[in-house]
Amino acid sequence: MIPKCWHIYTVDLEPRVGTKPGKQRPCLVVQPTEFSEGGLKSTVVLPLTSKIIEADAFPLRINIPKGIAGLQKTSDILVDQVLAWDNSLFHQELGVLPESLIEDVKAALKDFLDL
Repeated sequence: MIPKCWHIYTVDLEPRVGTKPGKQRPCLVVQPTEFSEGGLKSTVVLPLTSKIIEADAFPLRINIPKGIAGLQKTSDILVDQVLAWDNSLFHQELGVLPESLIEDVKAALKDFLDL
């Protein structure tokens, strides 16, 4: 599978270590697709969680409502948990993030990484 940028996939993140999320969970691909098509064996993702923080946590979390991009639960994108993960651990593609949320993620990454 070649993961596509701004698509959400179920990814096997085992084992859990420290604050890194574990288990199979949805992840948003933030790496340009061209890198994976060019032969890279890993892809940069942001994991999602259904443990929602109600307070405004921008730029650390972006909320995605249930039903968007194939999600069965309202979820937060964990902007502070950037991971590069082996492409063989990507499973089901759930859907693509809407453009408005892509712009929110880009802004959050820019703020979080001080770019």
